[in-house]
Amino acid sequence: MEIEEIQARFEKAVELFMNDQSQLLELNANERAIGATLAHLFVREMFPDHRVDAEYNRVGLDGSAKRLNLPMECGGENARVFPDIVVHRRGDNQENILAVEIKLTTNRQPRRCDLIKLEAFREQLQYRVGVFLELPAGKDFGRKDASMQWFT
Repeated sequence: MEIEEIQARFEKAVELFMNDQSQLLELNANERAIGATLAHLFVREMFPDHRVDAEYNRVGLDGSAKRLNLPMECGGENARVFPDIVVHRRGDNQENILAVEIKLTTNRQPRRCDLIKLEAFREQLQYRVGVFLELPAGKDFGRKDASMQWFT
């Protein structure tokens, strides 16, 4: 699958999510609830030939924890990671299609480590594409658009 197709499919999933599940964003629901809903109801529909998992923290089929070598301020060497959404085939790093990190506009935590992790997913675990998705929530919903920063 080409990078442009991956991007287009994910963008369509976000558009469908924003239209159908706006109440989750208006209510400023937890990012994990939002990520799981986006993954299982919308991203899965756009990637029918792959698995779509939320907060998936495993590599391979032996149950090994998903780990990345990151700067100390982002977890350090061999840090356990829990990407918000992944599109992949479990147990096969050759089919790691997309890694997603999500933040709501109401979350004031710095974004730097999310961006570093997305680059590391590409370099260390062979994900073809990474995307940082910022979603408008609470008072920002309806005043701001969703934004995506792509790692290709």
